Amino acid sequence: MLSLLTFPKGFGLFSMSPFCIKAAMMLELSGQPWQRSDMLDPTEMPHRKLPVLETPDGRIADSDGIRDWLEGQGADFDADLDSAARAHARAWVRLAEYHLGLHLLQMRWNDDAVWPEVRDQIFQPVPEPMREEISAPVRKEVQAGLHWQGLARFTEAERMHRLEQDLEPIAALASERPFLMGERITSADMSVAPFLISMLHTSDGSVVSKRLRDYKILCAYLSRVSETVPLP
Repeated sequence: MLSLLTFPKGFGLFSMSPFCIKAAMMLELSGQPWQRSDMLDPTEMPHRKLPVLETPDGRIADSDGIRDWLEGQGADFDADLDSAARAHARAWVRLAEYHLGLHLLQMRWNDDAVWPEVRDQIFQPVPEPMREEISAPVRKEVQAGLHWQGLARFTEAERMHRLEQDLEPIAALASERPFLMGERITSADMSVAPFLISMLHTSDGSVVSKRLRDYKILCAYLSRVSETVPLP
């Protein structure tokens, strides 16, 4: 049986990591038997990241690598799409993982109002008196990365404007059809939905979470994805 090495449950979700949620969704849709194996410290893993899939061929790192391996075993997550639609689906994957992902990091690690709640979720196994001391260097490293990338340099209003520019086209498609690419779930949904779900459930006090709660079209879309691919 395949084993998905994943960050543990958190924020009421299958995993604290949207990339791990994506991997689990792909495994569910692939039809392959699999089980989860939780870990907190991925430093011994390839790329020092999760998810990682334990397979008969060895460890497969990264959600994209997992997708490639599963498709090599016969899965086709975009089976109904022509070449142009497959290209569009790939673009949605990249938007989710390289832009929505930055907004998720920003809200979790760089919002002082939200940070205590996030810290207590992610570092829950650390005894409370030591939690801030242990988490502070990790947070500082993530903050430095966000500043280097540039998102952390914008005002909240500027960041929300950029986020709205991503949410509007997602909502436009989700208002016309069940899923982003049509009647059936595809790779696009398996990247976009985990990031939006993670934003939605991170913190009631987050401006981003509140915006998504108020976005009824997107909430309905996320419910459809979750109902189509329920995770253990």
